[in-house]
Amino acid sequence: MSQYIHHIPGRIRVRSKAFRCRNEKARAAERRLLALTGVQRVRVNPHTASITVHPDPSLVEQSDTVSVLEQCGYLGITSRGDVVSRKACELLGKVLIGAVVQEAVDPSARRLLDAFI
Repeated sequence: MSQYIHHIPGRIRVRSKAFRCRNEKARAAERRLLALTGVQRVRVNPHTASITVHPDPSLVEQSDTVSVLEQCGYLGITSRGDVVSRKACELLGKVLIGAVVQEAVDPSARRLLDAFI
């Protein structure tokens, strides 16, 4: 699930395809966020697939709002360890594909050179 989190003091915006066309679930997330002490306003926008939270930074930690969104199923990878793990898997996949291509091309290149010699 792709997602984008942008935050400044007093405002957090999360964009995720998960917010598109899931009004019931998005409204439940909105209610849970508004129940946090210090959250002043929450706006769900299904057209832009985003939710904007306006917390009082002195009363609410960013991690609390992110945790609520995780519990509601809107955020997947949030910890650095998960991101590193995902990137390692992507790199491993690229290396394996490169090795397979190299093995396939190398014999063909040799045969082509032999044909010219």
